[in-house]
Order: sequence, then C-alpha cells, then structure tokens
Amino acid sequence: MWRIPRNAVSLRYHHPSLGCLMHKVPKTRNLIQFRQIVQLSNNKAKQFQLLQQQQQQQLKSNTIARLLLNIPSKRFNSTNTKEQESSTHTDGSNDKFELSDLKRLARLAKRDWKLLLTAISLLSVSCLIGMSLPKIIGIVLDELKQIMSNPDFTVDDVPEIAFGLNLYEFISLVGVSLLVGTAANYGRVILLRVLSERVVARLRANVIKKTMHQDAEFFDNNKVGDLISRLSSDAYVVSRSLTQKVSDGFKAMLCGSVGIGMMISISPQLSAFLLFLTPPVMLSASYFGRLIRNNSRDLQEATGSLTKVAEEQFSGIKTVQSFVAEQKEIKRYNHAIRHIFNVGKQSAFINAKFFSLTAVLGDMSFLVVLAYGSYLVLHGSLSIGDLTAYMMYTEYTGSSIFGLSTFYSEIMQGAGAASRLFELTDRIPSISPTLGKKFVPNKGEIEFKNVSFSYPTRASNQIFKNLSFKIDAGSNVCIVGPSGRGKSTIASLLLRYYNPTTGQIFVDGQDISKVSSKSLRRHMSIVQQEPVLMSGTIRDNITYGLVEKPTQDEVRSITKKCFCHNFITKFPNSYDTILGPHGTLLSGGQKQRIAIARALIKKPTILILDEATSALDVESEGAINYTFGKLMKSKSITIISIAHRLSTIRRSENVIVLGNDGSVAEVGKFKELYADPGSELSKLLHEKATRSERQQNTAEDQEIDPEETINIENSTPESDITQELLENPIKEAIMDVAADNKPITPRK
Repeated sequence: MWRIPRNAVSLRYHHPSLGCLMHKVPKTRNLIQFRQIVQLSNNKAKQFQLLQQQQQQQLKSNTIARLLLNIPSKRFNSTNTKEQESSTHTDGSNDKFELSDLKRLARLAKRDWKLLLTAISLLSVSCLIGMSLPKIIGIVLDELKQIMSNPDFTVDDVPEIAFGLNLYEFISLVGVSLLVGTAANYGRVILLRVLSERVVARLRANVIKKTMHQDAEFFDNNKVGDLISRLSSDAYVVSRSLTQKVSDGFKAMLCGSVGIGMMISISPQLSAFLLFLTPPVMLSASYFGRLIRNNSRDLQEATGSLTKVAEEQFSGIKTVQSFVAEQKEIKRYNHAIRHIFNVGKQSAFINAKFFSLTAVLGDMSFLVVLAYGSYLVLHGSLSIGDLTAYMMYTEYTGSSIFGLSTFYSEIMQGAGAASRLFELTDRIPSISPTLGKKFVPNKGEIEFKNVSFSYPTRASNQIFKNLSFKIDAGSNVCIVGPSGRGKSTIASLLLRYYNPTTGQIFVDGQDISKVSSKSLRRHMSIVQQEPVLMSGTIRDNITYGLVEKPTQDEVRSITKKCFCHNFITKFPNSYDTILGPHGTLLSGGQKQRIAIARALIKKPTILILDEATSALDVESEGAINYTFGKLMKSKSITIISIAHRLSTIRRSENVIVLGNDGSVAEVGKFKELYADPGSELSKLLHEKATRSERQQNTAEDQEIDPEETINIENSTPESDITQELLENPIKEAIMDVAADNKPITPRK
C-alpha cells in the first residue's frame, strides 16, 4: 500500500494575533486603525508560515511532510453554540451543496481555459519526466546485475544501457530530461497560481458588486464586521485553497495516475494485491474530509463574529474608555477567543486522527507489499530492478494519493469559505436598484397614501399606521414629532431604502415601488445629522453623487454658497486635500457643510434635511439657513426638514406633526400652529421647553448669557467663518438662529 512516512507531521496554527493586539493597542480610535491591526495580524501569520518552512527543512521527510506542513492557518473567531450547531452539516445534501460551490469556482476560470490548458501541458511534461525516474533506476540496476554476473566483466568496462548509450551518456541524458522537467514544473506553478488568483479576484469583485446592490434590510441583518470578514478572511481561505493546493492537487492526480499505470505494467500481481488495501484509505479520506470541511466553515463563520466584536470595540473606543469599560470589553473578546480555541482544538483532533490512521495504514501496507514482492523475486517472477522501481513507485504514488487526501481536505475548507461568499452573491434583494421603470422627475410633489410600516428586524413594532399626507412641489415642509415616532423613517421610505408594508408613496405622481430606486435617488439628496465622508479628496467628496464631472467653477460656486470655500482654501492642497476615513481631518461643522454642498451640487428635485444643521454653531447655521432661504424662495426644489430645533422648524412654511400612534396628528402653517396654544406643535415645543427649564434649574453653569447668544459682533465664530457672514442679510439670519437658541419660556 502507499507508504506514509512516520515523521510526517501536521501543524495547525490558530492565529491568536487579534486577541493579543487587544491588549497592545488600548487607544485605537477608529476603523482604519482596526484594519491596520488586522493587516498586522496577517503579517504575523506570514511570519509563522516562514517558521513552518524552516521546520520543514529540518525534518528529514519527503513530499508528504511538506504537504502536511502547508495546511492553512486558522484565524481565531467567535460565534455562539447555536450558530455552530446550525452551520455543521454532515448529511449528503451538504455534500451536493459543497460540490456545487466547487463547480461555481471552476466556472469562474472558464474564460482562462487556454491558460489552464497550457498549465496542464507543462504539468504533464513535468510529471512524466519525474515519474520515469524509478523505471530508469530499475533498468540500470538490472543491467548492472547482468553485467556483473558476466565472469569476463572488469571495472574498466563501461556498460551499454539503452538506446545505444553507455552508462554515463545515459545518465547525462536523464539529467538533461530532469532539467526540462524542472522548467516545466516552474511554468506549471506560475500559470496555475496566476489562474487561481484571477478566480479569487473575480469572486471578490462579484461579491462586492452584489453586496453594494443589496437593500437596507440586508445590512440591518448583517453586521459590518461579518461582511468585512467574508471579503477578507473567507476570500483569503479560498485564495489559499486555490493558489497553493489546486496546483499540487493537479500534480498529485496526474502523477498518481501515471504511477499506478507503471506499477500495473511492472507487476500486475502486486498491483492486484494493493487493490484490496486501497478502500480503507479512501473511505477515511472521505469521512474525515467532510468533518474538516464542516469544521472549516464553523471557523470562518466565527471569524465574522470576532471581527464584528473587534470593530465594535475599536470604533466605539471613546465610549468604552469614557465608561472605563476596557476590562469588560477585553473579557468579552477573550470569551470569544476561548470559544474559538475549542473549535480549533476540535479541528486538531480531527486532523490528528485522519493523518495518524492514514499513516498507519500506509506503513503497514508498505511492509506487506515489500514482503510479497520479495517472495516474487525469490521465485523468479520479479527482478531486483523491477522490485526497486515498484517500491519507488509505491512511495511516489503513495505521496500523490496522500497529497490528494490533503488536497481534498484543503479544497473542502475553501468550499466552506466559498459557500459563505456565495450566500452574498445568491441573495436577491427585495428592492433592486435597477428593476422597475425609470423615474421621470417633475417638480417634487410627494404623497403618502395610507402607509403602514414596520422595520423587517422589528416586525412587531409598527412605526406607521395608515399614514397619509401630501407635500406640494417646491414647498418647504418640516416634520416634527416625539422621539422614536418615525421622522427619519419617512426619509428612508421616500428614498426607498424600504418598501411600505401597506399603502403607497407617490413622487410626481409615480408610485415609487414601481420605479427603479437608482433612478429615483438620482433626483434626491439627503443631509443627515452625522454625515459620512469618504476617504479621498475634498473635491471627490463634494462631487461624490455626480455622474458627470463638474467644472472647477461649479464646485467653487456651490462651496461658496455653503460657506466651505474659505476653510477649504486654507489647506495646503486646497480642494485636493486628502481626508482621512470618515473625514477625520475636518471638524463636525466643516463636515456638515461639505455634506450640504455634496447634496446641493446634485441639483436635486427633493432635498431631505435630517437635523442637517445640528452640528453647526450659531453663525454657521445662520449662514446655511440663508442659503436654504434662497432655495425656498425660488420654489425650484422641495425641501423636507426633520428637526427638533425651533430655528429649523420656524424657517419652514408648513409643519407635519406626527402623533404617538404612527399617524399624522396635525398639519398646518408654522406661524398659525405656533400661535395656537392648543396645537400639537405648541404642546410639543412646550414639553421640550419644560425639559430644558428643568435642566437649567439643576445646573447653574448651564445658564445662557443673552450677550453670548445674541450679540454676534462679540461672539467667537469658527475660524473659517469670516466677516462675510456678518454682512446683511446673512446677519439677520444669524440673529434669528441665536434668538431661537435662547431658552423658551413655557406657555402657561
């Protein structure tokens, strides 16, 4: 049987780097640092792989040991017991599922069939030359034995071996052939690995494309950390399985087939004897391969959970530190690591049983074959050279077949990781960005008709019930209401992040559920309370939503209207200044004004302001309100404001007040509702004012000095707000905001 050397060793590295780094970097403040930490952990994994290679050279083993030492390292990750149980499948249906994943990976390589064919050709050359060596050695030994048995033989004689060549010429020819085989093997490795990298690159590109087109419900149900893990860790496992193992797997299959053929040609009797010893090895490979595959999937799913925990900790590090909860978070992280350690330990036991059982079967079979082969030699049925060649083919073929079993387990690990990636590509979003008719904009008329809605993740909590209202084109409406009653949800429905449970939403007379969300959003802009800026230049962020690149004059014009131009030009690179992740280079007010400029440069039909000026100081808010005021007067855009602050509410023509039951409690003009003590708006503002008054009574240092609030000339504006803000009529807008920010006297 195929001989498995006793010194073949399997190493498993369960990558604890992230767990260590949690202690080493307690002051990490943002997501980019977390990604750097993950990169650092990957570097540590590479260092461990180098250590494996050094140990590999010290071991006096053959190709089998090298195959065993190259088992991919596992990253520590975390998941709960129920997830582990649900992700572990050992039935036949799961085998079909994994097989389909492998077929899909193979289809990604279809366009590179020429490259694959060339690689297989080089592999054939390399394999045939390498596998001819045992036969050549057998021929040489038999010739030498025959010549030495001749009584006239002297040591000065140079025997003729084959093809009319003497011993030394024949060996030289074999040496040249081996060099050709080495060159072919070199080309084979390069081509197959390039092919595998292309497959993984296409897989990653397909995953990110599908993920970016998913609906909001998908992102509600999947944490960012898990998605990042799938794109990085799972793709890495697939890449490793394809790049490092497919090449070796092809070689093992071809060389194993050639070796079996040569063994049959040398001695059909020995080969028939071996046939009865093969099934136990193949059955063990199939059984343990399935266990390894399922264990790999468990580890990859847990990787997403661990990344999710780490991302939450690092992105919210200020909150963690402010509550002195570092030890609590460290314990939470270490708990996840302990769970993964148990999963990794289970993997170690599975592999130990698999490799030990296969090694024992191989060693015992080798001894049995040697004994039976010696018997055939003694009875003249087999020559010494043929037995030597046969035993070498047994070693070579055993290495190939054992390599196939290792290749199978590694491919199953890749299939487990690939299945998690295919889960992303296979999901059909409930709201496709491209399906539906193209939205035709007009003037921005909006109507909600009997809309009821609950978030998919909180289906039992109904936000709206038969919500109905209409917003005329070109109007300026403010939506107010108690906290948590769905003000921002209206914006989400209008942008079609979600579809209503029942009812319809019309924009310019078109049911938005029947138009493509992509074409709808082209004509809308939203400015949120906490704007998100992307890594890149300031210009890139301002022009982020545009299909066609605007001119420099267009960009400068909009930034001046939003009072961004002055602080932008103070940077050394002006509009080409590179912002950090989430715009960390800018202050909160600067980011807010960049976001407003980004929204307005699209020239939208509908502009949604979700507490858009909440991060601005009095002067900046007054200046921005002046810009919005000009837009309102032009009637060229429908503006929907979602607000709590009086300064935002009062600039609106009409107000929609939401009630606690998820319906419209009141609609009317601001001045009329504000003047009516019995209106829902007045009650809402009265409640807010009462809370504010209580806060002032409990903290003397929170008293507002009227001079500080109203006297703009004596105030200290942001450094980038210059005297242009104090020019009329902007000064008047600032004064209005300052007055609105004074404590409100509750109505009696």
